[in-house]
Amino acid sequence: PRLPKGAQVLASASGNVIYSSNAIPGYGNHVILEHSDSYFSIYGFNQKNLVKMDDHVGQGEKVALSGVPPNGQSARLHFEIRKGKSAVNPILYLP
Repeated sequence: PRLPKGAQVLASASGNVIYSSNAIPGYGNHVILEHSDSYFSIYGFNQKNLVKMDDHVGQGEKVALSGVPPNGQSARLHFEIRKGKSAVNPILYLP
């Protein structure tokens, strides 16, 4: 989704931060949260990550500030939900 640069990025559900860096190509700064039952949420293209590895976050807690993708387009959030290693349609899991 498109967001203004610097907008708050909130956790979709409570979970543990298992990644907070920019070392995986294509996502820029991003955060990965591990949730129950092998679900993960990914928040990418962040201007700044606000959490670090091993932090626990609650649903709705700030995890990052939105930024611009590495290719320089307008500010946006890259958001994924994964069940194990497979991407799933997030609309089926969000309230």
